[in-house]
Amino acid sequence: MNDLQPARTGTSPLLALALALGVIVATMLAGQALPESVTKRYPWADQAVTQGLMLAFALGAMAWSKRPFAEFGFRRPEPAKGYFKLWGLALGVASTGAMLAIGLKGMRGLVADYGLVGIVLWIWIVSSFVEEIFCRGWFQTFVGERSQAAIILSTALFGAMHLPLLFAGMEIVAVVVILLSVTALGYVCALARARTGSLRPAIAAHVLFNVGGVVAGVIYAVVHLIATGRPPSPPG
Repeated sequence: MNDLQPARTGTSPLLALALALGVIVATMLAGQALPESVTKRYPWADQAVTQGLMLAFALGAMAWSKRPFAEFGFRRPEPAKGYFKLWGLALGVASTGAMLAIGLKGMRGLVADYGLVGIVLWIWIVSSFVEEIFCRGWFQTFVGERSQAAIILSTALFGAMHLPLLFAGMEIVAVVVILLSVTALGYVCALARARTGSLRPAIAAHVLFNVGGVVAGVIYAVVHLIATGRPPSPPG
């Protein structure tokens, strides 16, 4: 397949999964250890620490493996069937649209202090790039990249990465909707990585998933305005 070497199968996928989950927990704890004075002034500070450490681990593990970075997806994508970007956008629209339709606050309460620029930078861009480099770049490549097992484990890891939302004070229904949608997104991104050999389509699908939340909000506001003659009220 072009200049990509045949995928190497990881020798211990479950051990790799346990390691990846351990890294996620450790980086999240590091982010939460920041003083409250810092997180109040910079609402994104804990995310910066968490994802900075996660990215450092992933890139360090890639370098330590002595394998070319192209094998980890830092390359041009191969031609492949699959509307990965469209699926990412559709999942984002469906997830946020479902929560808006039943009056849930969802993630808005957690990122309200970020501001528009902060949301674009930290949620749309940084999160999408770092999580895909970690899950689809390092982890999926380590356990087999193109194998069905690697796709399933990469999907499961991505879903598990969002389980801390259960303890974030969100509505339980919103958490369930988010977990289902991000797990589906994880599958789309894992499949994109396996079929194209590149991280680019996976990152693009992830970014569009986050953009889809804004698209859903605009659609909801327009429909509500047309139906009722007034803009929607923020959920309580």
